[in-house]
Amino acid sequence: MGIIEKQATKNAIYSYLGAGLGFITVMTLGNILTLSENGVLRILVSYAALFSQFANLGFTSVTIRFFPYFRNKDTGHHGFLFYALVVTLIGFLLCYITFLFFQPQLIESNQSKSPLFITYLFYLMPLTFFTVFFNILDSYLRASYNSVIGSFTKEFLQRILILILLLAYFLNFLEFNTFILLYISFTCLPTLMLVYYIIKQKEWHIKPIRGFLSKELRNEMLKLSFYSILAGGAGAIIVNIDAIMVTQILGEEKTGIYGIAFYFGTIILIPARSLYRIMSSVVAENFKENKIQEIHKLYKQSCNSQLAIGILLYIGICANIDNIMHLLRPEFASGKNVILIVGAGYLIEMATGINQVILANSKYYRYDTFFVIFLVLITIAANWILIPIYGITGSAIASAIAVTLGNALRYLILYYKYKMQPYNNNTLKLILIAVVAILPGLLIPYLYNLYLDIAIRSLIVGGVFILLLLKTEAAPEINNKIRKNLKRVSVNI
Repeated sequence: MGIIEKQATKNAIYSYLGAGLGFITVMTLGNILTLSENGVLRILVSYAALFSQFANLGFTSVTIRFFPYFRNKDTGHHGFLFYALVVTLIGFLLCYITFLFFQPQLIESNQSKSPLFITYLFYLMPLTFFTVFFNILDSYLRASYNSVIGSFTKEFLQRILILILLLAYFLNFLEFNTFILLYISFTCLPTLMLVYYIIKQKEWHIKPIRGFLSKELRNEMLKLSFYSILAGGAGAIIVNIDAIMVTQILGEEKTGIYGIAFYFGTIILIPARSLYRIMSSVVAENFKENKIQEIHKLYKQSCNSQLAIGILLYIGICANIDNIMHLLRPEFASGKNVILIVGAGYLIEMATGINQVILANSKYYRYDTFFVIFLVLITIAANWILIPIYGITGSAIASAIAVTLGNALRYLILYYKYKMQPYNNNTLKLILIAVVAILPGLLIPYLYNLYLDIAIRSLIVGGVFILLLLKTEAAPEINNKIRKNLKRVSVNI
């Protein structure tokens, strides 16, 4: 667990710093840019994320799963990076050709409701290029047990630069044309930094070793790549189709509201993202060595710890939901339910721990592909039905349904195939603690000062939750870390 804790802690630090910066960024975006300008940023990033998942041809999953077979620093990891870069470049070129083919239809379908998106459509392919290569280089570093640099560049440094950019825009130093150019540039910068870092660490090995890649290993990699294209592409559709369909049905202004509100819901998932970065490589290594019990142990610990942290974040958001809405312009009022519903969906994902990581690295990875394809159909249908009825709230409901169904299916397959059952009495304790801790946050009257109210309400809710957590021992790993930090300031609980 040493390497997991060390890397996960560093990732968590940058992720939470990034979350704080992201919070400030989102508030600033919401209050400085128009709804349409916010919408075009969200839709460009969503399309780039979607295209990049298809463009990597499933090789990010191949990297995590099979890099342990190539790992050998003396031989340059048998030239694994060469294969990763070549496959990714081929995938991007195929994606670019496809984009050129469908570009007229994309323009026509967005012409009336998303004119600003069409104006800046030419940024989409450069953004996709840097996104797909960031993903492959980041997975290469994660597989090498070096997951921190990706978190630093993407979660922390990029957001610092965007905040500086927003300040310049607020002070009228920039027009929106220059702003969006620099915004896209700062979004692409982490990829270049990963290249520099890999070269500096002397891990830039792009000379393949002939004869190492056996026919059996090649076939297994191709098989996983095929299923990963389907699963990764389908997964990207699930994550990004909401913004795309909101734009198509309601227009880019509603996408701007939805994008800002959606961010607050995803705050709950930040701890999981920092853990997944290192856990993927650890689980792959354990499967290689057939250490199923060790994986089961990690599964239990991740479910318990992530549920505890997720609950704390979610009840904090629920207690302060009106305060959050007061921080935004009145036009964002319709995003209130989006925050609560998306947050609830991601709380369920936190509660299921690393189930997706385990299934994706197991011999049953095909099941995850089938599940995700099924969920694409459910997500598209749910968005198509619910958005016209409930607006952006309908899209949030569709996202929550997809997250819940996907995690339920993964839980079932791990239970039936590996007899992995991660829940116990502590799970029930955490739910009861959440109910008790949220009550003061809902009952305290407004304190007539927005920032004071946020501080007091959050301290009371968080304090009650942490105190009950320590007294009931509902989350042993979390409790140990809390006590360790409290001892540093001479407090014993």
